[in-house]
Amino acid sequence: MKPRVLLKCDNVGYSSSSSSGNSVEEKWDILKLSLELHAGDRAAIRFQNEEQKQVLWRLFLQKLKPKTGSFIITAKTHIHTDNSLWEGTDKKTTLLENMNSKLFTKRPWFGGQRKNIETLMDRLVLNGRIPHLPVEELSEEQAARFWVLMLVSANTKVVLIDRLFSLLDKVSLPFVQEWLESYAGIIILFGEHAEYFNAVKTHQPDRQQKSKTLFNSVISFSADGQAKYLSQNV
Repeated sequence: MKPRVLLKCDNVGYSSSSSSGNSVEEKWDILKLSLELHAGDRAAIRFQNEEQKQVLWRLFLQKLKPKTGSFIITAKTHIHTDNSLWEGTDKKTTLLENMNSKLFTKRPWFGGQRKNIETLMDRLVLNGRIPHLPVEELSEEQAARFWVLMLVSANTKVVLIDRLFSLLDKVSLPFVQEWLESYAGIIILFGEHAEYFNAVKTHQPDRQQKSKTLFNSVISFSADGQAKYLSQNV
């Protein structure tokens, strides 16, 4: 039985208008985007410029309405972003205090089974005195791993990824890949993230293992906003 559709774009387009003299010019940032994502899908979306990326990001978060087509999210499905996870932390309180938020589960689904948050923290080397430090006192490496911990512990069915995957290191990269193998929600990766994909190939030479975490929908936008569907896996 095929997983249910959580998110659907049907011929979505978005344009902005600019006036020059007596004429009004319409510029399409996004055009003819049709996409159907089921639970467990992974999508990678590439852009020609930052404006296209920001427009689609805001469309997914329903901060903009499409000029053409429709954007449908299944009832009770909330879209979260990596940025919102980080921005929502209280930097003056500890890692453990931040993890007490209702957004996070105490026993995330990881590697095909429920794992205690303490076990995952040990995997990310967030142990000893680190969990008791204010977030603002974490090193860059520790902060990035804490961000990963929030991602895998979040009660969410759809996550947009902007920056986090570019910060993964030798500890957090295999950790994220193992989580992706059994994550039942949707991951949508915004941008090229060449370093991430190269690192995945290096850390996972076994094609059979790597196939579990491939992105099955790859979309690229042209300069005039047209959505182009590339190979089904990256």
